[in-house]
Amino acid sequence: MRKNDDGKLGFQRLLFVALGGLLGALISYLATDDWIIAPIVLGCWSGAVLITLIAVIWTDVVTPYLAKRKTALRALGKDGIKLVHNDDVAKLAYKGIYALINGKLAEAEEILQLALSRTDVRQNQMFCIEWLIRLYEAMDNDSKLMWCYRKAVEYAPDNAEAQSRLGHAYFTEGKLDQALYCFEQALRYDPNHGYSYFSIAKVQMLRGEDDKAFETLQKLVKINENHPLCHAVFADWYAMRGDAQKAEEECKKAQLCGIHDPEELNKRINAMLSFHKTDYDGKDLPELFYRRIEDKEKAND
Repeated sequence: MRKNDDGKLGFQRLLFVALGGLLGALISYLATDDWIIAPIVLGCWSGAVLITLIAVIWTDVVTPYLAKRKTALRALGKDGIKLVHNDDVAKLAYKGIYALINGKLAEAEEILQLALSRTDVRQNQMFCIEWLIRLYEAMDNDSKLMWCYRKAVEYAPDNAEAQSRLGHAYFTEGKLDQALYCFEQALRYDPNHGYSYFSIAKVQMLRGEDDKAFETLQKLVKINENHPLCHAVFADWYAMRGDAQKAEEECKKAQLCGIHDPEELNKRINAMLSFHKTDYDGKDLPELFYRRIEDKEKAND
């Protein structure tokens, strides 16, 4: 929508300048009694209109066009121009990225998929996959995004980020076994991959394996003591047990380390602590806490 609005605005500006300039030239021409000066006035007006039109065309048409082309070339790296001229796959990738930038999603998908199908070089495959991920995120297409995540792991099984991203997708779908496997694979290739430790702890807490989760988080703290997600989950861990002091300490640590949404964390921790004290209505309680209550009720039965 934004692209179309900008196009309409540019056309309207062009039309306004052209009509306004011509009208001004005509009025000046008719209002001038001196028929020697009149052509000069008309010429000046026409020149001014022409210069203005050129400026508007340059600003609204040429500059955006060149900027998009430049962005698409930069995506290919510092040798983008050379690659486009010498490599057919790079040329296709460039065209696909340019189509994506212009909002032509169907065209971009077709071209990027074609580029992917024509290369067996791992680096090129991963490049195409990364841009297809951006495309499917723009399309909000979860099934095709999952296809991309799987393909990335297929092309680069030793890539910790690819494994972790696929694991997160499985976790979101509730497929904990597959998620856990991916996070463990990520740690196999990158033993210091913090997000995978954090995610494994979340899986363990969902399964009610709280002691294992605590151990996993301790490993993460040794690797990176300033990991905000780690302290946030520690805060959850303590709040679930009603340990207000430790929960609040970890909550503050997460905030100091730059947790993304401190307000949401505070609400969550306060909700869990309040649940232990009163007949709390359950507002802002995380899913993990409900799972813990259900497991406790099953154990009591």
